[in-house]
Amino acid sequence: MDKPTMLDYVLETPHVLRAQLASSPASSLADIFCADAYERMRIVASGSSRNAALIARPYLRAMLGREVLVTEPYTFCSYECELPANEFCFAISQSGYSTNTLEALAAMRGSGRLAIGITGDVSSDFKDAADVLIDYGVGEEQVGYVTKGVSALVLFLQLLGLEIAYREGRLDERARKAELSHLAEMVRQFETATVQARETIEGRYKELSAMKRVFFAGASANYGVGCEGALKFGECIQIPAMAFELDEYLHGPNLQLSPEYTVFVNAVGVSDHERARQIVAATRLVTDHVFVLTDDPRIADADILIEPAGPVLARPACLLPFYQICAYRITEDRHLWHKHPLVARFDAALSGKSENYVDKEVL
Repeated sequence: MDKPTMLDYVLETPHVLRAQLASSPASSLADIFCADAYERMRIVASGSSRNAALIARPYLRAMLGREVLVTEPYTFCSYECELPANEFCFAISQSGYSTNTLEALAAMRGSGRLAIGITGDVSSDFKDAADVLIDYGVGEEQVGYVTKGVSALVLFLQLLGLEIAYREGRLDERARKAELSHLAEMVRQFETATVQARETIEGRYKELSAMKRVFFAGASANYGVGCEGALKFGECIQIPAMAFELDEYLHGPNLQLSPEYTVFVNAVGVSDHERARQIVAATRLVTDHVFVLTDDPRIADADILIEPAGPVLARPACLLPFYQICAYRITEDRHLWHKHPLVARFDAALSGKSENYVDKEVL
């Protein structure tokens, strides 16, 4: 059997998400949280794990009724590991081999706190570094550029917030079931967006296969989706790709626009619709390569249009398959998996993974 590809894992994602909805993988983490009185939560993560946390944060924050911080492991270890007693902290590494996140777990232990590790591989180095090890339910992913792992991590964190809100009495049983139904609807919309993504990529293939400089704009969870899109385009297609908060895009980044730029605008949620329409119209005065991913039917020529149903803070996650499939398709078609030869030297000199990690990227 051939090795699975990024595309295979994107197509497998809805099955994984439905399994998570059925199995409540966040229950053990909710147990720990609810055993004490915490006033805020901190998620320590980098790369795609950080982006998943950024996507999940608005929904998680709303469910908890508390502040949720997302902090990079290096920053956590060097500057922000003096946790107050009322802060609940855990670290995430999908692979379980990220050196910076392993160091973050060590910093938690060093401060006398419980080192909680969330991973997709419980046999990884995380098993020895964490006092509490939690599998978030993604299963195996044999490629370095994770896809289903990102989406599954988003849902895991959303389910964590939902479970805590229910246990603390902010949601009754009826409201809890309604939220679970909304999250199940989000999985269905994820499938719809997957079909639209493949259609859009075919319909605008010349533009997408010729991308050279890329901007992503979005707010709240839409910004997190943009961050993951930028990461995937950068590491796979190997082009400059930058994500900006929706309105921050106007405060400097837009000044470097030219007709050769490609701009992706994520605008799921009525709060962003008007500003997104203005940004799309203005950007199209400079470049024709504008892609719109939204639930707003009033935005002309939307490339991905999902239904305005379910919890608005959770819905932007449905946009992920577009960027994942696009990154895979363009990289595969243009034979871009191999990096510049000198990148292998970089990796040998300084790697972000531990020595036990088996490289899945092609350097």
